[in-house]
Amino acid sequence: MTVTAYEVRIHAPSWTPRAEIETYVLQQHDWLHRTWARMHAHVRQAESTPANELRYLGRRLRLDIRSSLFHEVRRHGNTLRVYAPLGTDANELVRDWLLARAERLLAWRLARIARRLGRAPSRFALSDAQTQWGSCTRRGHIRLNWRLVQAPLALIDYVAAHELAHLVHLDHSPRFWAVVAELCPDALARRAELRTMGNSLFLV
Repeated sequence: MTVTAYEVRIHAPSWTPRAEIETYVLQQHDWLHRTWARMHAHVRQAESTPANELRYLGRRLRLDIRSSLFHEVRRHGNTLRVYAPLGTDANELVRDWLLARAERLLAWRLARIARRLGRAPSRFALSDAQTQWGSCTRRGHIRLNWRLVQAPLALIDYVAAHELAHLVHLDHSPRFWAVVAELCPDALARRAELRTMGNSLFLV
């Protein structure tokens, strides 16, 4: 099931009985309702959010877009200066800038907490998911959403701790949350804060 602000798509093999698909959709009703509401909240917030700023590690950076013969993005304190040639999408340049920083920064925070756990993921990659901050597979592959680079380090560390704890317990049992608490003592508070600011981070 794929959800966007404009549609819901159901993916299934061609031989899957329609009744089985309908049963699955009904079982996912509550999750679907929450996700759909979040998507529409993203759209409404995007319409009211000024396009002249962005978040980076919890701080607001003012966008200073300038015409230029070359493209470059430089940070000067609380200002992100974007040099964009005519016809270039400045938003894409900003997104690329965030992605480049996310790749290094999220890997660093994940490795830092992994050392405390005494276990490391077998593989790490960035995610572009629209409704999920991270994931961990049975093979120990961990993915973190690149948009987390907009959040404060404390919230990035919570998501990293959450996914690393799945290397020990691949569920959300009390034992799993005990591991999360060891890695991140105030995990519930950070989780609540991430939920509060989550919609704004998904706007990028």
